Amino acid sequence: MPKVTFVHNLKPDAVQAAVSGMSDPAGYLVAPGNATGQGLELTRFVRGLGFDLLVDNGNFALLGPIGRQFGVEARTLHEEVRTAERALGRTARGPGDLPADLSARYGDLADRVRRAAVDAVPADASLALAQDALDPTSVIGVEDLTMACWLRLDVEPAYLRRPRRAYRRMNRSVARRAVRAAAARGDPAAVPTLPVASALSFNTAKDAGREFAAAGLTSISMGFGAYMADDHFTDHLYRDRRRIDLGANLPQRYTRTVAAAVGFWEGYDEVAHRPPARFHFLGVGAPIMIALLALAARRTPELSFDATSPILDATQGGTIYSDRPAHLKLRTRKVAHRLAREPALTWDCPCPFCTDFTGRSPFDYARGHAWFATTGATDVTTADLAPGGALFEAYPLLSEPAAGELRREVSYARVGHNHWIIDRLARSLTRASARGTLPVRVTSIIRDYQARTTPVFARAVEVGLQLAAG
Repeated sequence: MPKVTFVHNLKPDAVQAAVSGMSDPAGYLVAPGNATGQGLELTRFVRGLGFDLLVDNGNFALLGPIGRQFGVEARTLHEEVRTAERALGRTARGPGDLPADLSARYGDLADRVRRAAVDAVPADASLALAQDALDPTSVIGVEDLTMACWLRLDVEPAYLRRPRRAYRRMNRSVARRAVRAAAARGDPAAVPTLPVASALSFNTAKDAGREFAAAGLTSISMGFGAYMADDHFTDHLYRDRRRIDLGANLPQRYTRTVAAAVGFWEGYDEVAHRPPARFHFLGVGAPIMIALLALAARRTPELSFDATSPILDATQGGTIYSDRPAHLKLRTRKVAHRLAREPALTWDCPCPFCTDFTGRSPFDYARGHAWFATTGATDVTTADLAPGGALFEAYPLLSEPAAGELRREVSYARVGHNHWIIDRLARSLTRASARGTLPVRVTSIIRDYQARTTPVFARAVEVGLQLAAG
C-alpha cells in the first residue's frame, strides 16, 4: 500500500511557507529552464535545508509552442469531427466513423506534429547534465513528447488510421533510451530517474506498462496534465478489445485519466509480475483525481503527484479548494454569494494560511448580508469582488485586488490554502493505506463528491471509481 505525496512547484512563496512553518511539503519540483537567477538560489537553499528536489525534464514548456504552431489547423479539423459525430449521434469510435479525407488529413497533421515534438526535445545527455547540476534527489527522465502534443491538439486514436503497435513502439523507444541514460549516469540508487511513459487510452497505456516492465524500469513517471486539461466528452472507452459504453457523454478528464493509470499497471504487472516500485503522476493536482489514482495504483509503495493547478486556480481562476463536506473546487464568487445570503455561514477554514490572512484582514459578514438584503442578487460578479466593488472589502480573502501588496497577500494565502488541502488529502490517503482501508477511504471521498456535484460529473467519477477499484 502506498505512501502518497504531493510535490510543490519550487516558487519563492512555497519556500517561504515552509520556512515559516505554515507548510510541510514532501519536496519541490523544478525544471532546469526555471533554475536560473533566483530559481537557482532557491534550489540551493532548499537542498541546504534537506528538502527533496525532483528535477523535471522541462518538456511541459515545449507543449505550448507546438500547440500554437498547429492549433488553428487542429481546431478546424476538430470542427469537422464534431459535424461527423452529430450525424452519427455519438462520439467517433474509429477512423471508419469519419470521412476518409478527414482521417487522412488527421494522419498528415499527426505526422507533422510528431516531427516537431521529436525535434523540440533536447538530447538525453544534455538533459542529464542540466538536471545533475541542480543537485537533485530524483529526476524526471527521458520522454517522447508526441502523444502529449497530440492530446493538446485533440488528435485522438479514433481519428487516425494508425495501428496500436505504432504507439507501443514509441514507449519501447523511450524505455530503451531510459536504460541507456541510466547506464551513462552511473549508480541509479544515487539519483533515481523516472522516465516518462505516454498514452492516449487504456490500451496504449497498457502497452506502455508492458514495455517499461520489459526494460526492467521500476521508477517511472507519466504525463497526465494533458488528460486533465481535456474539456471533451466521450460516450465509450476501450479496454483491450472490449468497448465499454458509458451510457452518456462523460468528461474525458475523469474517465481517460483513470483508465490510463489502470491500463499502465495492468500491462506492467503482466510482464513484471509486480507493480512499479515508484510512480510520479505529472500534472495532477485535482484532489478528487489524486484519490482515484492512488486507488488505481495502490500496489505501488511510493506515489507522488505535482501540478501547477493549485497555483493557477488560486491566482488566475478564482478557485479555492475544500475538503469539507467534500473535496470540491469552489469558485470564490459562489462562496461569496453563499456567505452573503446565508447569515449562519462563516469561512472557518483551520489552515494556517486562512487563519493568518483573516486575522489581519477579517471578513465583514454584516456588510455582505446587507448587500444581499438590499440587492437580492442571484450571483456575485467579478466586479463585485474587484476594487471598488460592493463586496471587495466584505470578503478580502475572496477578493481580486489589483497588483500590489494586497494582491500578493491574497494570492499567497489562497495558493497556500490549496496546497494545504492537497497535502492533507495525501496524508489521509497514506494513513488509510497503512491501515488497509484505502478503498473504503477513496469510496467515501467519491460518495461525498457525488452528493454535491452535477449528475454528469457524478457519473464520470463513478466510472473512475469502478475502474480504479478493479
